[in-house]
Amino acid sequence: MKNWYKRVVFFSSIILFGPLSNFGSSKEAAINFKDRVLPLLEEYCYDCHGEGANKGDFAMDELIALGDFSKHSKKWERVWKNIYNRNMPPANVPQPFDPEISKILSWIEETSFEHDPSKYDPGHVVLRRLNRIEYQNTVQDIFKIKIDAKDYFPADDTGYGFDTISEVLTLSPLLMEKYLNMAEIVMEKALGPIDDQGQTYRFASNQLKGGGAHSGMRVLASKGSLTLPFTSLKEGKYLAKVRATASLGGNEFARMIVTVNGIQIADFSVDAQYPDKKEYAFEFSTKPNFKNQIALTFPNDFWDPKNKDPNRRDRNLFVDSVVITSPEGLSQSVKTTREHLLGKWKTEEIGDKEVKVSFQKWLPRIYRLPLEPSEFSRHVSLYERMKQNGMNPLESLRQTYKAALVSPTFIFREEKKLKEATSTKMRMLDEHALAHRMSYFLWSSVPDFQLWDLATKGKLRANLKKEVKRMIESPKIDQFVKNFCGQWLQLRDLNLANPNPKQFPLFTQNVRSSMVLETEEFFKHLLVENLPLDFLLSADFSIINQELAKYYGIAGDFDDEFQKVVFRGDDLRKRGGILTHGSILTITSNPTRTSPVKRGKWVLDNLLAAPPRDPPPGVTELEEPHDSELKKLTFREQMAMHSKNPTCYSCHASMDNIGYALDNFNAVGEWRDQEEGKSIDVSGQLSSGERFNGVRELQSFLYENKIQAINRSLTQKLLIYGLGRGLTYKDRIAVDEIISVEKQGKIKLADLIFNVIASKPFQFSQ
Repeated sequence: MKNWYKRVVFFSSIILFGPLSNFGSSKEAAINFKDRVLPLLEEYCYDCHGEGANKGDFAMDELIALGDFSKHSKKWERVWKNIYNRNMPPANVPQPFDPEISKILSWIEETSFEHDPSKYDPGHVVLRRLNRIEYQNTVQDIFKIKIDAKDYFPADDTGYGFDTISEVLTLSPLLMEKYLNMAEIVMEKALGPIDDQGQTYRFASNQLKGGGAHSGMRVLASKGSLTLPFTSLKEGKYLAKVRATASLGGNEFARMIVTVNGIQIADFSVDAQYPDKKEYAFEFSTKPNFKNQIALTFPNDFWDPKNKDPNRRDRNLFVDSVVITSPEGLSQSVKTTREHLLGKWKTEEIGDKEVKVSFQKWLPRIYRLPLEPSEFSRHVSLYERMKQNGMNPLESLRQTYKAALVSPTFIFREEKKLKEATSTKMRMLDEHALAHRMSYFLWSSVPDFQLWDLATKGKLRANLKKEVKRMIESPKIDQFVKNFCGQWLQLRDLNLANPNPKQFPLFTQNVRSSMVLETEEFFKHLLVENLPLDFLLSADFSIINQELAKYYGIAGDFDDEFQKVVFRGDDLRKRGGILTHGSILTITSNPTRTSPVKRGKWVLDNLLAAPPRDPPPGVTELEEPHDSELKKLTFREQMAMHSKNPTCYSCHASMDNIGYALDNFNAVGEWRDQEEGKSIDVSGQLSSGERFNGVRELQSFLYENKIQAINRSLTQKLLIYGLGRGLTYKDRIAVDEIISVEKQGKIKLADLIFNVIASKPFQFSQ
């Protein structure tokens, strides 16, 4: 029976303190709450969280009775998140309809967050630095060169799970210095040397890796090697000179063996005696844009402290510098990129006309917005000043483009071209800004000419669906798959996983790489084919190669190429859906064993956007058992003992049971039926009563009962990744609109991408 007096208490508090003023008068607020919201809370929440029930130490009626909702916004935020993510009410009880959920959420937003839903706020367009992948792809697409940003830039920080977030993409003085150096490298690759003579590269001793420092040189005081990475820009034979010296020990000179890419090139007796230096020359051939590894090895160390001649007691090798000269003439790659930028490649044929045409074509691509006449004139003036200083047109061009590459307008993404505000005070992004946002969202790079031309003609929005489809079908979509999935699904973490090699000998580097590609290719297939989102869990197929087929024990004809495989029979019992992917199973395990906790937490975090609470202070991870009797227990039995602690159990109940359903897979994703000679118990039951047995039933439960939460979670992740900012309660309306666009049937992945791009936060700014 309902406790009517409790209602009187919190109704009185509401009227007395007036927390619902956003609805109008306090009397009106109380009536609206009584008529619109209270019946829903009573029907769906109070059995567990009201009128004497406080499951999870939470009583909603007592919270309401406190009044002053904005003062207790943190607690109401907890309620809001659980309802919004469809974590509450639990799946085994009657569920509210979407309009009912919207009423509750709106009431919380208006009273606790003081949000006015009638004034839609799409959020601000944020200023954000190009991350290293975006920088790499941008310069590659503009200048038609190849670079690997990981060789030049540190890893970017992440926020909200992604490295596209404005607030973490800061610019330090050290990083600015790297951008300055990178501008030089980019233009060197794109334009090559000013003349066609061989170019000389000088490497000081501190650029060599290995050994120790001594008097401005690198010294090998014992057997070992000094290494030097060198990227050759063109094909041909390179001349290298090593300036070195040695201390004489015993009756031999110090030897210096030179290898390039693992192949021995020369073997020198270093007859120069310390401190005198001498050059030792050798040649090697290489390919264009190739990362060469040069090694200088000292194989004949000698140490005899009792030698009568103190000058012959210690044999060491000292290297002062390395100078490398490229062959004469331009490489074919430089000829190609010069023609790409200038229409010609011969230095003597490049003049003012070619340079200005190049500026008109490429500067708008570099800055990602149409160039105003004054901006164009400013770049031409810089070019003219370089010529006045004695530079030829090609070198003047190089310096002007270098200046553009270190401009804040290039380094930072500015989506600032906005139309006049609408009646709702929203401003629509200019079509060039929209093209920019779309391109970096799906391609992590600058818009191509088709996007740019449509934006210039003002026809991009009119062709939006067609263009999104074209972009998804483009090979460039691999960038979205790799970068988004790598962070959303945590695939990048697989490189950090360190399974015990003795315990899991079949887990090789090739298997590791194939696991990542399986999940990426699977997601790409869902996207390009526009398949329903529930296929993430319900798919009866995967995309695998010979390496993974053998590893998973899948019979059939396979090769090194990845192909779609539809599972049948016992294979279908074991594989299908991302929760059976070796990548996911390995990153959610420990080096020697599975982790139901990590696996359950991964599902809650990444699929349902319902992360569990952090463990209380003093709670440690379950350690490896040392007692011989404990070692005989299955890991589930050990976990059961660990979770007897009530503090632990409250958090582990959901995580562990989800993880147990995946326990047929070991720590590296291999299938197993037994552990410690016992059949593995893969049954699970959530605190809300739902039961499942094994991975297939878990996946069925998730897509049958939690698909809306998964849809919402993925939509949120896509918006965060694309907008470069975290979401707030103000974005709820937009998220709901995105996932409700598809009135008929299930939401499909490519359609969801289009809905995100067509949404108000993506298209408008406050």
